[in-house]
Amino acid sequence: MEVVKSDQKIYLNFSKLIPSQWGDHFLNISIADSDFDVLAREMEVLKPKVRKNIFTFSSRDKDALKRNILSIHVLDSIGLAYIFEKEIVETLKYAFQKIDELIKDENDLYTVSIMFRIFRTYGHNMLSDVFYRFKRNDGKFKESLVEDVKGMLSFYEAVHFRTTTDYILDEALSFTLDYLESLATDSRANPPHFLKHIQNALYIPQHQKIQVLVAREYLSFYEQEEDHDEILLKLAKLNFKFLQLHYIQELKIITTWWRELDHTKNLPPGFRERTFESWFVGSMMYFEPQFSLGRIMSAKFFLLFTFLDDACDTYGSIPEVESVVNCLERWDPEYTENLQGHMKTAFKFVMSVYKDFEEILKSQGRSFALEKMKEEFKIVARTNLDLIKWARAGQIPKFDEYVEAGGAEAGSYATIACSIMGLGEIGKKEDFEWLLSRPKSVRYLARKTRLLDDITDFEEDMNKGYTANALNYYMKQHGITKKEASREFHKMIGDIDKTVNEECLKTTNISRPVLMQVVNFGRMVNILYTSDDVYNNREGKLKDYLTALLVDPINL
Repeated sequence: MEVVKSDQKIYLNFSKLIPSQWGDHFLNISIADSDFDVLAREMEVLKPKVRKNIFTFSSRDKDALKRNILSIHVLDSIGLAYIFEKEIVETLKYAFQKIDELIKDENDLYTVSIMFRIFRTYGHNMLSDVFYRFKRNDGKFKESLVEDVKGMLSFYEAVHFRTTTDYILDEALSFTLDYLESLATDSRANPPHFLKHIQNALYIPQHQKIQVLVAREYLSFYEQEEDHDEILLKLAKLNFKFLQLHYIQELKIITTWWRELDHTKNLPPGFRERTFESWFVGSMMYFEPQFSLGRIMSAKFFLLFTFLDDACDTYGSIPEVESVVNCLERWDPEYTENLQGHMKTAFKFVMSVYKDFEEILKSQGRSFALEKMKEEFKIVARTNLDLIKWARAGQIPKFDEYVEAGGAEAGSYATIACSIMGLGEIGKKEDFEWLLSRPKSVRYLARKTRLLDDITDFEEDMNKGYTANALNYYMKQHGITKKEASREFHKMIGDIDKTVNEECLKTTNISRPVLMQVVNFGRMVNILYTSDDVYNNREGKLKDYLTALLVDPINL
């Protein structure tokens, strides 16, 4: 490790956060139990009708199965799959046994692409060889495909399920991307709602986007499709209004809890109040109503994570950070040796939140989860100390060394552990042990988090004198420009996505809900860092996301 200078300056020029525009908005919304009950009763009337329309058929011939798979795609896109999960799993298990018969002589690009997407979404490894039928004898994709806009868009979406050996999908990416980008700015080529559908896919494809945002966007799109199913559409609208009630109620709980904490009364300006942002992170890990408590627990975790991060990065000297790490290693609420000021407050905050977790987990008979969460948080604290030492002393670690430590410091493993904790009885002790073994999919997503975070924050990090940044270290190690390093990073990220897809198809020793926490973590990272630093920029995409999820009306 190279040491280029020694600098113990501890008061870094972190940008201040503007006050939340939401303020007391959601606290002033009155929600009664009867509001939930009314929507739930209406949904219960429609569920059997949707179930009958989609999953009840006289014979399981291949055309009926194909129609079912296309309908499952709509359910998945519109946020209703969790309601019909048993039927979906059974249907796809049966259908995949008939895969050869299903795809034989099927030459519709849209149908093949949807089948590919749905099978891989649910862990069935449909081979990408199926797309060779859309090539000419010279090995290029048929020109006639571009006449099928829906097919090309779905083909583009299918590309993002590719693994390290799906070479035809590597070719298909540029083929579909070039075509769709030419359409994305042509308002004459397609109806406005379909144009918006294309633009949404180009910004972040469905497979790489969190489920609740996919559902909100697809709901608006599906409503304007001429062949939409009125019963299905109404159920989807009721479901989203039901979700909104849960979300607003959760935000009321989190905001009230935060404001009543003693340590929030006299915070310095550099500390970041993150109630809405922290809730949003939790919603990205699971959006379904049954995980309301999980989202609340996740929000509390991210609030304390951010609080400790600010205390260490902005206000703590290296000895002070070492002291708080030592206290966390002991994990004794009464042991605060050498802790003063904000560091002592931060430590007590950690102990307080984990006390809340302890009470909840004891009531669930899942105290084992608390021990695993403690272990993950200690890892975050230790790696954070490493990064602070590197930055303050001007040390330049090897790029791989930094990325490995930085992925943990960014909370990648702790975030997934927290979401498993919030699954309730679904999250087993062996699931935490699996996570602590650092499976390849999880390690690669931690790397991706560090790369995307540091690409997004590079200018701010350099301006405030914080040198612990992957792009900075990569440029220095290889003697290249920022543009060249950024290009290499995006190649790395593309390879990571393919590897994670591959590993998820291989992983069969944990339940689907737990595996989805890994998938959803990857999606969360895309949302946080695709255009701006969503967690730290209230006037950017965060405002759009929260408005879409919490404010925009759903007209029945």
